[in-house]
Amino acid sequence: MKTLGKIITVVLILLTLTTLMSCSKKTNVLVVGVSAEYPPFEYKEGADFKGIDIEIAKLVAQKLGMELQLQDMEFDSLIPSLTSNKIDLAISAITITPERKEQIDFSDSYYKSNQTVLVKKESPVVVNTEADLTNFVIGAQNGTTGQLYLSNNYVKTGKMDEKKLKKYSTNIEAVTDLLNGNIDMVIMDEPAAKGYARVKEVKLVYTIQTNEEFGIALPKNSPLKDKINQALKEILASDDWNKIVNDYLVK
Repeated sequence: MKTLGKIITVVLILLTLTTLMSCSKKTNVLVVGVSAEYPPFEYKEGADFKGIDIEIAKLVAQKLGMELQLQDMEFDSLIPSLTSNKIDLAISAITITPERKEQIDFSDSYYKSNQTVLVKKESPVVVNTEADLTNFVIGAQNGTTGQLYLSNNYVKTGKMDEKKLKKYSTNIEAVTDLLNGNIDMVIMDEPAAKGYARVKEVKLVYTIQTNEEFGIALPKNSPLKDKINQALKEILASDDWNKIVNDYLVK
């Protein structure tokens, strides 16, 4: 009987723990991955997240009636985190590309952009054609469309020495290396380049007309996709969107 009593006690404890664990998993939480070093889309002021994408994430969660939970990570960790279902969404100025769509799904686009090259503010460098870029050492955040554009169109075709394209975990690391004189240029999305030009001693010298579109990234076949698209449609047609643009792009 004592043995049976102990078994019953253990079973009850396990059931209690299971119940507590299941209760602790909030099913109404929207876990969103960001790479918060990309002004004006996502960045941090102290412990607070700021930026266009952050505001969109807040509005999406609100429209879905869910609690927003932001997870900051390196840009090239976003897609693996989606494919392993560690996060529900990723919003981080992510360009919609055929290659990425093989691994994940995207919402409708919410912003269009090009790639822009930054140099130090006092730099005498002049770029007249895109081909001129191959003469310089250029930094890029690993996994971004800027890095992939140069890699696919110039490095892999033999038009640019592989050593001239330096990859970084974050844009701020690339910009810091630029300011320290270790590289000649940094390539990134145009709005982000303008954002850095407002706060760092850098300037824009050339823009590549890539005409890319940003979208919210989701795991394949996510049940949230239709809801996200509806939320985005409402946001982009609202005064909230006008305020976001005014706060982060017009100023």
